[in-house]
Amino acid sequence: MTKKLYGVVFGSAADEEYEGLAHVWVRDANTGYWFSMSRAVESDCIEVMVSDQLSCYDEVDVTLSKTGILVRLNDVGTQSLDGHREYAIEFHLESVDIAEIRETLEVIFRGKSGLLLHV
Repeated sequence: MTKKLYGVVFGSAADEEYEGLAHVWVRDANTGYWFSMSRAVESDCIEVMVSDQLSCYDEVDVTLSKTGILVRLNDVGTQSLDGHREYAIEFHLESVDIAEIRETLEVIFRGKSGLLLHV
């Protein structure tokens, strides 16, 4: 089942406040639902957080387009989150520049497969 989100998407390729953490995050404009994906500088793990639930993945599939991000998780991890396997995130007009989101995703996926860019 796909969880659809619409909101302002933010990205930081090296957040100084979090010791260089690369992360993208969104809060749904209508429901207040939170989604974030991050990776610490020294970590092999991609962390996905939905609302207040956090899970670590070795593999995540992400497609970036001009209008949004599609995130696909493996079945094992979905049990520890909210049961959704896919997250379709539509960009609000006030989202950060697509180039910044792309750069952040490239840092998160450095040395990993699973990132598909359509921008």
